[in-house]
Amino acid sequence: MTPLEPGMQLGRYRVIGPLGHGGMGGVWEVEDGAGNRYALKAPASGVSAATTNATQRFAREVNALRMLDHPNLVAAVDVFVEAGYLFLVMEKVNGQTLTKLIAQGPVHPRRALVLARQLLDGIGHAHGHGIVHRDLKPDNIMLVDHGGWERAKIVDFGVVKLIGDAQTAYGGAILTSTGMVMGTPAYMAPEQALGKPVDGRADLYACAAILFEMLTGRVPFDHPDPMTQMKMHVKAPAPRLDMLAKRAPWCTPQLIALIDGALVKQPEHRFASAQVMMAALDDAFCSIDHVA
Repeated sequence: MTPLEPGMQLGRYRVIGPLGHGGMGGVWEVEDGAGNRYALKAPASGVSAATTNATQRFAREVNALRMLDHPNLVAAVDVFVEAGYLFLVMEKVNGQTLTKLIAQGPVHPRRALVLARQLLDGIGHAHGHGIVHRDLKPDNIMLVDHGGWERAKIVDFGVVKLIGDAQTAYGGAILTSTGMVMGTPAYMAPEQALGKPVDGRADLYACAAILFEMLTGRVPFDHPDPMTQMKMHVKAPAPRLDMLAKRAPWCTPQLIALIDGALVKQPEHRFASAQVMMAALDDAFCSIDHVA
C-alpha cells in the first residue's frame, strides 16, 4: 500500500496528518468535503488486501465496530475500499489517554470508580453483541470532555474475539487457536496468558487491573520481562489493595472485595458479567462516598 501523506485524497476524505498507531495499523486524521474531521484507520503497511490473517483481523474490527453503538465506545462512521485496501473511518476523539492521567499519580478513588464503571458499561455492551475486546489497557482508553463531564471511551478494537452467534454475524474464520496469546501482558487474564479460550471475563479481569492501577499508580503484576509478567498473572497471588493503600480511608472492604473478586485466577470464580461487576462497583462507590 502506498504510504499515506498529508494532502492525499483517499475516497471522499483528504488526509490531514498522522494521529498514532492502533492494533492493526496506522491512524490518520482526515477531513470530508464538508470540513468534518475523523480518524481513519489504515491497514498496516505491507499488508495486502488478500486473505492474510492481518487483513481478516482488520476486517473483523471494522465489522464489529459497525455493530456497536455506545457512548463509551468509539463509533464507526464509514468503511470503504480504495485500491483493494479496506479503510475504517471513526469518530475523532479529542482528549488524553488514561495512561497520561495515571502518569500524574494515583487517581482519586471516586473518579477512578466512575471511569471504571463507564468502561464496564461499554464493554458490557460489546459482550452483549458477542464481542470480547482482549486488549483493554489505559493506552486504548481516551478521556474526553462531554458537556463538562468526563467520559471514558474505548478506542481500539484491533484484537477482538467473536463468540457465539457473532462468529457468523461478523465474519467468519477463526483467526486464533489454542496456544496463541493476544493482548498486553500487564492487563492479561491468566487464561489469556496461557493461550486458552477466553470470554468476557477476561475483559473484566483487565478492567480490574486498570482500576487497581488508577488507585495505586502501579499495575497488579509488574516486571520488565513480558513472559515473566504473564507467568505472574497465572501463578502469583494478586496484590492486596489494602496492603498498598492501608492508610487510605477510602480502602473499604467493599472496594477490596471488588478488586479481589475480579482478579481471581479462575474465570468461573470471577464476576459473571460486566453488569454483575458494575453492581459490585456501585456498592464500592457508596462505601467510599462517606470517607473519601
